[in-house]
Amino acid sequence: MSLHRVDPRFVLPHQVRRALVLGGLEEWRAGLVSAGIEVSDDPGDGVPPDVVVSPARLAGDARSRGAQSIILEGSRTRPFHGGHYQARRLLLRPTRDRPTLALPLDQPAPVLYALERWSVVDRRWKVARMRAARILVSRGVFPSGPSPMVTVATRAAGPPTLVAAAGDLGIPRDVSWFLTFGQGDALSRNAFQLFRAGADRPEWVLKFARVAGYSQRFDSDERGLQLARAAGDVVAAHAPRLIGRFDVDGVHASLETAAAGRRLRDVLLTPGDQASRLRLIERIAGWILELGRLTQGSPEAMGAERRRLRSDVVAKWGELGVRPELVDELPPLAPVAQHNDLGTWNVVADEGDFVVVDWENVREAALPLWDLLYFLGDALVLLDESDAAPERLPGRLARLFAGEAPSSPVLFSWVRRAAEMAAVPAEAVGAVATLCWLSHSLSASDHNVDIATFTPRDPPRIHGLEGIARAWMAHPALGPTWSVWRG
Repeated sequence: MSLHRVDPRFVLPHQVRRALVLGGLEEWRAGLVSAGIEVSDDPGDGVPPDVVVSPARLAGDARSRGAQSIILEGSRTRPFHGGHYQARRLLLRPTRDRPTLALPLDQPAPVLYALERWSVVDRRWKVARMRAARILVSRGVFPSGPSPMVTVATRAAGPPTLVAAAGDLGIPRDVSWFLTFGQGDALSRNAFQLFRAGADRPEWVLKFARVAGYSQRFDSDERGLQLARAAGDVVAAHAPRLIGRFDVDGVHASLETAAAGRRLRDVLLTPGDQASRLRLIERIAGWILELGRLTQGSPEAMGAERRRLRSDVVAKWGELGVRPELVDELPPLAPVAQHNDLGTWNVVADEGDFVVVDWENVREAALPLWDLLYFLGDALVLLDESDAAPERLPGRLARLFAGEAPSSPVLFSWVRRAAEMAAVPAEAVGAVATLCWLSHSLSASDHNVDIATFTPRDPPRIHGLEGIARAWMAHPALGPTWSVWRG
């Protein structure tokens, strides 16, 4: 998607309202237009654009246009030596079209942190490459290898515009940073990981929208973090703290405390001690149960969620034989708060501790057990086999829940404990689990919108859990009558 291609614009120290695109970079043109930026091939009014974007081979032409900044696709700083521009290189990983990271190679501490904490080192040659990268980064050099580069040259020095604006919330101007890019639809959020001068770990995370005028996910994230704090110290100790919100020309942003460490997904995909990883998984599972216990409400508060499940979930799965009775015949259940996207990608782990991030999908009064099933389904599958191929995940998860995987006994033990704590009758657990997977399997379409019309567009990347509904309903041991968990 073109909006992902143009994400490097956010490192500029000024706003971009007018751009010139050279060399036929159509993805840049389309992305900038989608973001509401005026784009031309060759402005004839004599007014310099805010930024010129071009291939590296056209660096001289780009420099002659008099723009505040220049973005080159490629590594080429030489044309800017001794001139009015200051140039830096950004390493994009893993691809130019849809990067997940942008690493400023003139900032060794953030680059080293990102390489060590945002990479899966699951082969011996990757271990050797990481050691070499650590040495090179410490010396201020880094070979890009197959990873693409972007050169950013600016007339005015200073932090990225959004980072500078966060100064009103206490962010120093001399912070260092690296960028992480949202991998969902056009409305998924990017984030600066911000480091205090001299620090080797991030202290803050600055999330921001790709486009102006969109605040819904910031509103939801704020509500979720407020709910976590209101639940008490047991829950809040493992959630970020929201520091504040702001916008720059309609581009919404939020600042929160950083969760330093590695994503649990990467931890589980990297070879390591199985016992310690299982202990971490079970510690998080215990926290999920506490989240439910501390936010439990009265069964009468479940009315709105039952209506949503009937109209927005069950009604969309008639082809699988799902009927409204799946909701209507549920016994009275006490609602709980759901994080509602508690996969291993939203848990950051560090030396046995953890933080649960990205609360934008929170539900305040929803069915119990869902977060636990969703989390353990993802985590235990990866614990059993470090293979993250999304197309294989539904079948592997079905085998886990059917009692056919090495970690099935661990799963079943936690389901029994959770059902007892939430007072869910044993005969209702299968229906609750079925509704969980039916609902989550719709999440890809729910997070797939066009920025202009807020209607479905290109599908975002998926984690694989979205495909579990069909596997769940097809397996003879699963579905609404699921009972093998009882032991």
